[in-house]
Amino acid sequence: MRKLIRVILLLAVMTPLAFVSTSAAQDSFFEDRQQEIEEKKQEIEERRQEQEALRREALFAIKELDVANAQIEEVDAQLDQVLSWIAAAKTRLGAVELSRSAAQKRVVDAQEQSAELGQEIAAIREQLQDQVVQFYLDLVYEPNFLLEDGDPNRNARRQFYVEELGGDVQVLIDRLRRAYDDQQATVQQAEQAQTEIEQAQTEIEQTLVELAELQEAQEKLQEEWDRKRDLLLAQIEAEAQAQDAVEDEISGLRRNIAEIEDEIERERERIRLEEERRKREAELARLAELERQRQEDLERLAEQERAGQFDNIDIPAPPEFFRPVTGEVVSGFGNRVHPIFGNVRFHAGLDFANNMGDPISAAASGTVIQVKYREGYGNTIIVDHGGGWTTLYAHLSQYNVSLNQEVEIGQTIGFIGSTGWSTGPHLHFEVRYRGSPRDPAKYLKL
Repeated sequence: MRKLIRVILLLAVMTPLAFVSTSAAQDSFFEDRQQEIEEKKQEIEERRQEQEALRREALFAIKELDVANAQIEEVDAQLDQVLSWIAAAKTRLGAVELSRSAAQKRVVDAQEQSAELGQEIAAIREQLQDQVVQFYLDLVYEPNFLLEDGDPNRNARRQFYVEELGGDVQVLIDRLRRAYDDQQATVQQAEQAQTEIEQAQTEIEQTLVELAELQEAQEKLQEEWDRKRDLLLAQIEAEAQAQDAVEDEISGLRRNIAEIEDEIERERERIRLEEERRKREAELARLAELERQRQEDLERLAEQERAGQFDNIDIPAPPEFFRPVTGEVVSGFGNRVHPIFGNVRFHAGLDFANNMGDPISAAASGTVIQVKYREGYGNTIIVDHGGGWTTLYAHLSQYNVSLNQEVEIGQTIGFIGSTGWSTGPHLHFEVRYRGSPRDPAKYLKL
């Protein structure tokens, strides 16, 4: 027992030294980890600013895309106009093609008709020439045609031939004139048709040039639209990917912070457990010291008792104790017949009869050094009042204080009960000096 006490005391002495040596390391650990957290937070803020800049650039690009889309709508309208012009040009080209075909047909028809009229004119001229020759021959071989003017019928016959020949010739001449006029008209029509063909060809060529220019303009507009759209979409996509990358970095930094905070929390928990262990060891050391003192007191008391000096023990003056309850004392200090076991046993305190749940007050100010269930005593509270003096309160139904709590005299620390070896609700109250029970009646103001 003494060896165990010495070990506990040694631990009690060494533990504060070890605690002091590790305190600086713990402070450094927390400072380093907190610095890491601040650095990670600063990185997150920088990434947030970078992400905000990317977001603004993306919004600017989107606005540019909106402007480009508006421009594209204008281009589309222009393209629609161009397409309308192309369609009109194609329609006009088709009409000119038809006009040219019709003119070409008219030229062919006029040329054919002119040829036919030429043949007709030649035939008429030949016929006219034949009639003139025949008439001439008839006149030559007509009897008395060359006679003197003595023939009375000569003039009549001459007049008849001339009139006969004149009628046929006039008809032929009229036919010849009409044929010639028709031929001239046909030639004019052919020339006019040829002019129309040339004009149509010129218009076709101009239309084709205009059509080529419009198509080239359309291709350039479409190419510019595609280029600008692809550029803006690529920019928006790149900025979106950059924002995702920044967000991933921020998530990683947050995970790092969470890991550091977990590490700090684990270290704090370790320190808390270490502190509790140190306190337990200190408490064990204190209790061991009390036990050692109690053993020394018991040995000294036993020696004094053997020498007949029990009542002359030299102890310091106790604190002023007051009654913890108002109930009547039903069992005093000293040997008595145990109410449960029926044998004579030493009763180390006073029993106060009270009702279940009545409050129990601290007999003096001090520190609560024990709050626990003890065999026989039941729910028990021990208060240390300094100078080696303690008070014990047993058989409680309920606690109203906690371990290491500072209490004032008269403060409610618990409530009357009947826990442990008890036959009814009451308070078992003890006064101890260095763990040795003393008669409370000598120290209480009853």
